Amino acid sequence: MNLSNLTDAFQPNRWHAFRRRRPIVFYAGLAAVACLLVGVIGVVSLFAYVRAGNAGFMPTKAEMITYRNDVGSEVYDRHGTSLGRFYAENRLPSRYADLPEHLVRALIVTEDARFRDHSGVDYEAYGRVLWKSLLQGETDQGGGSTLTQQLIKNAYGRPALGHHPKVDLLLHKVREAILARRMEQVMTKDEILERYLNTVSFPGNTYGIAAVSRRYFQKEPAELTVREAACLVASLKATSAYDPRREPKRNAERAERTLRLMAAAGHLTDDELNAALAEPLCLNYYVESAYAGLAPHFTEAVRLRAANLLANLPHPTADRSWNLYTDNLRVVTTLDLRLQQHAEAALSEQLADHQRRFERHLGGRDAWETDASLRSAVRQSARWRAGRARGLDSVALMRQFTTPVAMDLSVPNGPARSGKFTPLDSVKHYLGYLRAGFMALDHADGAIRSWVGGADFNFSRYDHVTGRRQTGSTFKPVVYAAALRDGFSPCHTLDNELRTYGDEDGTWTPRNSNGEYGGRYSMHGALSHSINTAAVRMILETGPDKVVAMARDLGIPDDLPAVPSIALGTVEGTLRDMVGAYATFANGGYYQAPYFISRIETRDGTPVYQHEGARTQVLSELEAQSMLQMLRYVVERGTAGRLRWQHGVTRPTAGKTGTTQHMADGWFIGSTPALTGGVWVGGDNPGVRFRSGHEGNGSRSALPVWAEFLKRVDADPALSETLGQDFPPVAAAVKARFYCPEHEPDEEEMLDSINEHLVPLEDVARDPTE
Repeated sequence: MNLSNLTDAFQPNRWHAFRRRRPIVFYAGLAAVACLLVGVIGVVSLFAYVRAGNAGFMPTKAEMITYRNDVGSEVYDRHGTSLGRFYAENRLPSRYADLPEHLVRALIVTEDARFRDHSGVDYEAYGRVLWKSLLQGETDQGGGSTLTQQLIKNAYGRPALGHHPKVDLLLHKVREAILARRMEQVMTKDEILERYLNTVSFPGNTYGIAAVSRRYFQKEPAELTVREAACLVASLKATSAYDPRREPKRNAERAERTLRLMAAAGHLTDDELNAALAEPLCLNYYVESAYAGLAPHFTEAVRLRAANLLANLPHPTADRSWNLYTDNLRVVTTLDLRLQQHAEAALSEQLADHQRRFERHLGGRDAWETDASLRSAVRQSARWRAGRARGLDSVALMRQFTTPVAMDLSVPNGPARSGKFTPLDSVKHYLGYLRAGFMALDHADGAIRSWVGGADFNFSRYDHVTGRRQTGSTFKPVVYAAALRDGFSPCHTLDNELRTYGDEDGTWTPRNSNGEYGGRYSMHGALSHSINTAAVRMILETGPDKVVAMARDLGIPDDLPAVPSIALGTVEGTLRDMVGAYATFANGGYYQAPYFISRIETRDGTPVYQHEGARTQVLSELEAQSMLQMLRYVVERGTAGRLRWQHGVTRPTAGKTGTTQHMADGWFIGSTPALTGGVWVGGDNPGVRFRSGHEGNGSRSALPVWAEFLKRVDADPALSETLGQDFPPVAAAVKARFYCPEHEPDEEEMLDSINEHLVPLEDVARDPTE
C-alpha cells in the first residue's frame, strides 16, 4: 500500500473497514500508544514525586557547592599545635592538585570509564546493565551508577522510605540521577573527583583517600605508587571483601584487573604495567587510636567539655545545635604542649622510680594490704559489672574470674604481657601499680598549661586530675586562710597538746607525724611543720562553718561537713580543684576557676564560643600575701624542704605537702611566681600503699615530680621565663605580721633543752680550758 492508499484508509469509511479487516493490529497499536502515554505520565509523575523531596533531601545547586564532608573537629594547644581530632568518621580532606594522576585514572577506568564524557548519568551503562543483568542473567554488572551518582549517594545518603525495598531502590536511583545532572551543571569534573575521593568509604573504617593512605601505607596520597593506588581503588568494589590486609589475595586479583584496564586505556605502557604487577604490596598498617593524640587525658577532657558547650549553642544556619564530631570546628585550648611534655616526662620518670621503691618495700608481698581491698577492686572491675548486668550471681562470676583466658596485661610505658591469665590475675596485676596525676595553670587567669591524668593512657584511661581522693594536709592552708580572713595573725599561737575530741562519729585523737607534743606553735610555724594538733585548734577557734565557706570560695565544690576533722584533710577533692584553690594565694587573693578551652571557631575563623572568665576576691591583698609567705616558709624550712636540700630547686617557690592516713595518698601543691601546679600519687585503691616508714608521704612521692618538672622547665631556654622570676615584694605590713618564733616550748621542754647543752661538772674539772 502506497502513501495515498494509506491516507485513504484512514478516511472515516475506509477506517472502519480497516479496523474490521485488521482487528489484532489495530488493538495492538492502540495498546502500545496507551502504554506509551501511561509510561510517559508515570515517568513524569515519578520524577515530579522525587523532585518534591519524597525520596529524600534534594539539595539545590547552591547547597551542592557549599557542601562539606564531615571531617570532625581538631583541637589545638595555645600555640596552634594540633593535639588530635574528634570525629564520627575517620576522614581527612585532600585537594585534587595533591592527588596523583595514576590514582585518578585507576578510579575512572574501574568505576566509570565514560566519566569525562557523560553529564552525570551514563545511559549506555544503564542499557548494558539491563541487557546483561536482566536478559543474560549476569550478576557482576553493578548498578550502572556513575561516579557522580555514587558521590550523591555517599554525600546525601539513602533514607528509608517505607516502601517495598525494590520501590525504594527505584526512587533512590531516580533521585541520584536527578541530583547527578544537577551537580554536573555547577561543578567541574575535577571538583567532582576531588569530592568523591574525600567522601567515599575505604577499608579499615576510613573515609577519603587521605585517611586510607595513612592507615594502610603511612603515606600521603601524592606518595602512592601505581600498585598502591590500584590496591586502594580495588577495595572500593566491597570494602570488607577486598580489604588488602584481611583479603590480600582477592584484593590483588582485583588490583591486577585495574592495572590491566589502565594499560588497555593507554594510561600505562607495557613496561609500566609489568613493573606495577611485579611490585610487592608492602602494607604499613597502623591504626591510630581515637586517643592516640598528644596529651590524651587532657584531650578527652576537652572532648567532653566541648561537646557539652556546643550542645547549648544553636547553629546559625540549621535547626540544631553545633556538633563537635561533624561541624569541622577548631577547638583552641590553653595547654602549652612544651610544658605538657616536660610534665609527662617528669611524672613518668619519678613515678617509675617510686614504683621500684614500692616493690622493694613490699618484698614480694601483695600490693593491697587487706582482702577487702582486693574484693573491692574485683567488684569495681568492668568484667564484674558486665556479668552482674547479665544477671550472673557471685558464684558464677567467681568461677568466671578464676578461669584462665587469653589476654594482654598492659604495663605503663612498656610492652604488654601476653598469655593466659584469669580475670582475677588481671585485677591483681593492675592493682600492683601506683598511679599519679599532674596539673599546672597560670594563676593570673586560671588557664591550664599542663594536664597529665596518668603515666600512660593506654595502661589506664582513668584521669587522676579529676579523680577524687582525700586531700590530707593540703587542706590545712584552707583552714589558715579562713583564720586570716577572720582576723587572726600569722603569729597567733596554737597549743600543741595531745587531746581527744568527740563528735557524732565518736571520739578521735589527732596525732602529729613527728610524734612530738607540748609547747605552742605560731600559725605560720604550725603550717610549715604540718602540725595536726595545731590545725585542729585553729579550726575550732575559727569555726568549722567559716572554713567550709572558705573552701567553697576557693572552688572546692564538695558539700563539706562543718566538723573539726576536715582540718586534717579527711574530705575528698580533685587535683584540679586543689590547684585552683592554691592559685588564689599566688594571685593576690582573687579566685578564678581553672579552664582549658579558650575558644571554639569554624574553619574560616568565625567564633562559636569564647571563654569569659570571672574572678572573685576571696582574700584581701594583705591576707593573700600572708598566706603566700606562709607557704614559702613551708619550702624554706618546713615539710617541703626537700625541694631545696635534696632536689636542688633554687628558684622562688611556695607549696605544701600532704599525706593521708596510712600514706594512701601523697600530695604536693605549689607555686612559682607565674605557675601553680599540683601532683597526686597513690594506689588505684586506697588499700594499695606503703606499710610503714615515710616513703609514701607527699614529700617523697609527689614532691619529686614537681621538683623534676621545675628543673626540666628551668633548663629549657625557651620556657624558663614561663615560671616567672620572683614573687611580688612582700609588703612591710606583711613582714611585720611574722615577727614571732615558729615554736615556743613549754617550761619542761625548755629545761630539757637547757640540760642537753649543759656540760657535766666533772668534765669541767677534768679539762679547765673548757
